[in-house]
Amino acid sequence: MSKLLRFAILIPLIFSFVAFVLTNLALFSGNQKGFLEEYAVIRVSKNLLNSQCLGTKSDSSNDDKGDESLWDKLKDKVDDLGDDAKGKINDIAGDIIGDIADELGVSDWYSLHVMNACWGGFGPNATTSHFQLNVTNCTQSAAKIRFNLTEIMDHQLSLGPFHISLESIKWPGSIQLKIAALNSALMALFVFYVLGVGFSGLSMLACIPAFLFGDKRIILMMNTALASLGAGVITLASIIATAASSIAVNAINTEGKPVTVVATKGTKFYGLTWSSTILMMLTTGFWVTKFMLIWKKEKKDRERYSKERF
Repeated sequence: MSKLLRFAILIPLIFSFVAFVLTNLALFSGNQKGFLEEYAVIRVSKNLLNSQCLGTKSDSSNDDKGDESLWDKLKDKVDDLGDDAKGKINDIAGDIIGDIADELGVSDWYSLHVMNACWGGFGPNATTSHFQLNVTNCTQSAAKIRFNLTEIMDHQLSLGPFHISLESIKWPGSIQLKIAALNSALMALFVFYVLGVGFSGLSMLACIPAFLFGDKRIILMMNTALASLGAGVITLASIIATAASSIAVNAINTEGKPVTVVATKGTKFYGLTWSSTILMMLTTGFWVTKFMLIWKKEKKDRERYSKERF
């Protein structure tokens, strides 16, 4: 029975090992071009060609027909045609807009990871009907990431043949302010994930002396402390990642609506970080339970010894 209980230490060993791997993946996702790109903290995508750069009508502006843009006038003419003609013209317009998007050189999406940022386009997947993320470029990995979406997009637009600037499409400067706030949160995330990797790794290694030397008090205390520290820092990282990205996504969606900018949360990233959190909590629970059982057993032994002595 004692041997069977000793092999139970494989449970926290496995939990710590999996948490160690998941925390590393959360930390290094996107670290290299195309590596776990779908595990971004947030992703910002946009369609500038459907925004104010084309002079599309809105409910709050262009009420005066005399101020209609060329795009508005063409749109009115198309609306007067039959359904078949409208469908064909819309298909042609869609192809033209897609070609213009390629010519502009702007990316379809921009993603933020813990240590860097990437951008690229949507491409067809050969095996499924869904689109895949084609990574064009990434920033250098750094602990203190400072991703400037406004600067990158303005640079990409300036390189195109149309020489469009973000100012000409009324790009909200407040979007970058929201991303800057998220940049600060990513620095805290980096610190907590590095600590999480360290403590989960040590917790995994500390299972070895527990297996070899049995239920010694000092070994149990060491394992409990390491697992608790690992669970604590990874939990804090998960909370910060979830809260900061949710706030940033909601704010960007609100501010970016006029220019059709959409931000999405990194649900797959959430899965990594919260799975790691749960595993380290279970590891902590194992060692706390084992420590309490040993403490109660030693207490009973002391009480029995006292009764036998007196």
